[in-house]
This record gives sequence, C-alpha cells and structure tokens, in this order.
Amino acid sequence: MNINAVFFDLDDTLHDHHAPFARSVVPLLSSSNNNQIDTEDVYKTFRFYSDVLWKEYDSGEIPLYQLRIERIVRTLKDYGIEVLEEKAIQFQQSYEQELKLLTLFPEVPMLLKELTKLGIEIGLITNGPTEHQRLKIQQLGLDEHFSENRIFISDQVGKAKPNPYIFEVAAREINLPPEELLYVGDSWENDVVGPMMAGWKAVWFNHRGKQPLTEHKPVTEIKALSTILTLVKGDK
Repeated sequence: MNINAVFFDLDDTLHDHHAPFARSVVPLLSSSNNNQIDTEDVYKTFRFYSDVLWKEYDSGEIPLYQLRIERIVRTLKDYGIEVLEEKAIQFQQSYEQELKLLTLFPEVPMLLKELTKLGIEIGLITNGPTEHQRLKIQQLGLDEHFSENRIFISDQVGKAKPNPYIFEVAAREINLPPEELLYVGDSWENDVVGPMMAGWKAVWFNHRGKQPLTEHKPVTEIKALSTILTLVKGDK
C-alpha cells in the first residue's frame, strides 16, 4: 500500500459534533419528558436524516432552510416527540451558537503535524454550505494545517459526498493517482463508500460504534485517529 496523501472528513471526524448537538437537543427532550433518551442515539439518528436530506438539498429539491428544520423534526419523531416548526427553529438557532464552541479531538493537531513531517500531503473534503464550513475550519484552527487548495467543500465543488466527483476533483488538484490517496471519516456511506467508488483507499473512523451498511471493505476500522500514523508509517 503506497499512501502519499491523507484527506479527512471534518464533522465528527476531526471535532466532536455530538457535544453541541446534545446541548441543543436536551431542552427539547426535557420539555417532552423524554430526557432519559441517550443523546448519542438521537445524534446518530440526526446524522442519518442530515445525510438523507442533504441529497435532496444537493439535487436542488429542497432549500437549506428546510433541511435544517426537517432533520430535527424527523429525528425526534422517531422517538415519539412531535416538534413544531417554531421549536425546530429555536433548536437550529441554539445549535448554530453551540457550533461556535467547537474543539478539535485532542489527538488531531499532533496527527496532522506528524503526517506533514512524514511528507504526507493532507487535505479536507467536507459536505456543507461553503461559508458555514469555512467558518468552522477557521474556528478550529485547521486553516493552519490545511492549504487552501487542499480544502474541498461540497457546495463550492458542486457535488456532495458520497458522489465520487468530489473525490475526483481533489485527486486532480493534488495530482496523484487515486490508489495513492487515503480518506478518513466517520460516515459509512459518505466516507467509506464514496471514496472507494472513486478508487481511493478508505479508513472508517467508527468511534460511535455504528454498523457497516454495505459490503465495501475499507483498509481498516479505527477507534482512535492516531492509528493513522501507525498505518502510514508501516507503508513507508
């Protein structure tokens, strides 16, 4: 295995996306007398509907506003909680404020620095609105690690993961064959299936204990990002 570049997903791969969600959703659970529900389970459902609705947004079927409202409505409906649009809007407003407090997973800065020292190119491929994702990248200090031409945001590129096009664009920009590119992320469909369809190698960062959805075979499944260093060093 010859790896010369490692690209990462952003949300819930380099930072904890569950924490701001949990702080925003707890008031809705409490007001419905459902505050005993595990917020991590609710978060997994929220991510599922986010991905489902993102496909509709990406194809122009729904506006971003509707995606943001509908995903929390559908999520809580699965737990027997009916949420009116007003409450969904309040959740989204709270969620956006909480997202301003994001922090990287502790091992991320060291990992990115070590990969760079090893001569490995690093980059980001993330789904999301361009301005929104760029703001998070800046807040997290990731713009100090990733060059501008190594950051690929779906709204800017025009196609979202798992569409292989966004990976193909990144491969052309970095001028490396897909078999030398490794992608790391937490979503099975977006971060395993997507890059593999483009000919990349994939590592599944399964720190939430999810189940695979297809028969695709990533290079490995990891619980800690630092494992990437062992993988890459073994390749050198």
